[in-house]
Amino acid sequence: MNSRVNQLLTALSGQGVDAMLIASSQNRRYLSGFSGSNGILFIHPEKRLLVTDFRYKEQAGRQAPDYEVVMTSQFLSMFGSIREAAEALGVKRIGFESDRMTVDWAAGAKRDLPGIELIPCGGLVERIRASKDEYEISCIATAQRTAELAFQEVLGIIRPGICEYDIAAEIGYRMAKSGCITSFNTIVASGENGSMPHAVLSNRVIQRGDFITMDFGCVYNGYCSDMTRTVAVGQPSEEMAEVYRIVLEAQRRALDLIAPGVNCFDVDTAARGYISDMGYGEYFGHGLGHSFGLEVHEEPRFSPQCHENLVPGICISVEPGIYLPGKFGVRIEDTVCITEDGYRNFTSTPKELIIL
Repeated sequence: MNSRVNQLLTALSGQGVDAMLIASSQNRRYLSGFSGSNGILFIHPEKRLLVTDFRYKEQAGRQAPDYEVVMTSQFLSMFGSIREAAEALGVKRIGFESDRMTVDWAAGAKRDLPGIELIPCGGLVERIRASKDEYEISCIATAQRTAELAFQEVLGIIRPGICEYDIAAEIGYRMAKSGCITSFNTIVASGENGSMPHAVLSNRVIQRGDFITMDFGCVYNGYCSDMTRTVAVGQPSEEMAEVYRIVLEAQRRALDLIAPGVNCFDVDTAARGYISDMGYGEYFGHGLGHSFGLEVHEEPRFSPQCHENLVPGICISVEPGIYLPGKFGVRIEDTVCITEDGYRNFTSTPKELIIL
């Protein structure tokens, strides 16, 4: 935690602020270890406070030993203790997470911290979080192994007659039995529902001849996994098999390009350009991938809008897809970690088309 806080303090020095308030749950956990749902960090070169309420008295002490834990009533503003610390330290300008806090939160902070200027400092912590350390990478790898084991077990129960809800419930149950919660709402999109990239679960019954796209992940020690596989129930049509082949080849081309220093835009273009050349460009309308960690969607991304260069420690997905309205969809997603000389693929589940 000290290294992370020191990186933030270095970044703050360039923003012209004396201290920083951290109230979002992921950034609070990243900088302190505290995973409770309510609290504010006050970070200053000479003082670190974690202000929370009675519900988290014991938890905060255990999880955030590097912070002075201050209890406040659940029904009172947390800014009183912060104001006292700021006044004692002569703090006049405090940064806050402008991209994560509500207007009401900012208004409350301004009201309860009189004489202190609040400076928008959105994105500072997220930029530090982008490159994962060894501990974070090990947690992501464990989460991914858990998700893949659940997937392998669930393949054995998929058959005509069960519905999308059944499959999603079985995936979630198996991940929970391994000690992990889902990292996002599991997607199980069968048949014509597969043409919606973020299809909502339904009672649609699986039929022979369906493609089923399953997008799911779990959380281990706060860190997320994410993967997608599309499988066939019974023999697919020639069109279905060809679309699957194109998506798989698009992913291969992107993976072959990934390395430190490579621009995110170029990786996206490698996959998107191939899909377009094959005549399906209009059916691939989302980004090729997103970073992940404490959140399942982080920056940077593989997309036409992102021009950041990859650096070691970035964990990012590679998930091309083709979605044919009213017919079916195909998405294949691996997650990788950028290394000093290439990448490590967290996802070991085979990508050759599985026919059940």
